[in-house]
Amino acid sequence: MGQKRFSRQVILPQLGTAGQQKLRKARVLVAGCGALGSHTAAALLRAGVGNLILVDRDLVEESNLHRVAAFIDQDVGRPKAEALANRLQAIWPEANLEAWVIHLGPREAEELIPKVELVVDGLDNLESRYTVNDACIKHGVPWIYTAVLATYGMTMAILPGEGPCLRCLFPNPPPPGALPTCATAGILGPVPQALAAWQAAAAIQLLVGAPELIPGELLYFDLWTRKVNTIQVARAPSCPACVEKRLEFLDRPSRTATLCGEVVQILPRERGNLDLVELAGRLSRLGKAELRGGVVVAEVEGASFTVFPDGRALIKGVPDPGRAQALYDQYIAR
Repeated sequence: MGQKRFSRQVILPQLGTAGQQKLRKARVLVAGCGALGSHTAAALLRAGVGNLILVDRDLVEESNLHRVAAFIDQDVGRPKAEALANRLQAIWPEANLEAWVIHLGPREAEELIPKVELVVDGLDNLESRYTVNDACIKHGVPWIYTAVLATYGMTMAILPGEGPCLRCLFPNPPPPGALPTCATAGILGPVPQALAAWQAAAAIQLLVGAPELIPGELLYFDLWTRKVNTIQVARAPSCPACVEKRLEFLDRPSRTATLCGEVVQILPRERGNLDLVELAGRLSRLGKAELRGGVVVAEVEGASFTVFPDGRALIKGVPDPGRAQALYDQYIAR
């Protein structure tokens, strides 16, 4: 590790050489590589975190570019995790970066989370966050909850066994469509970067063992009004996850999730290997369909499909998850 690269950080009494070495050896899972996750990943990489696992199921879209510094026009249509890994590798070639183009469901969370010391949040839906929360509790891995919307965001470090978890804060998932998304409420471009800075700083504190970090301290920050509030979240006495250890989101996975941008994700009943050429040909008889960048992109019955080789699909234009599931079962699954 070059001494000059991190010299301004090493002189901080909060880190020093020992702290910098801990960062170099640390392994961090970045769950989601959109605006929030990509800015967090870049901040951690530049701070000297030497091992990052980048996980995202989606492709770069043009609408991402106003708030994601890591992506450029040429990245549109590429998997976010791969595009981000390429950009970060150019920043620090010595870093060990893994790009996983997958949905972070129960099976994947159980596989990846035990391999890391920390998980940082770049997700866009609560169901996936509940899955991460359960897996982190099960395996004793700290994680940082962070969410952004419109002009504001919030973040809280979750340390299993030492404070509240996500379900102490939000006991149960809301009904589909009940929460606003960036598609309905919008998002100010600098907001993910601002919250990513808070998240990255907390991550560095966790990785070096800084005593200043307080479990359950929820920070709310509105970038437009410049208001910052801190709330101490208490551990719920009957929390089903961290107290009763009923890790429901690992035991009963859902095949559907409503994502940011009014996108419904459908997972296959069993992971497989679709014949995308055959699928594109079949769907082309019903509407527009083509094989593009390793995925099938189609327009059928007013819905937009993006189908991945493992059978996973993103469906736009159908806000009802049940209807999206029915379209998937009709046109994709057999």
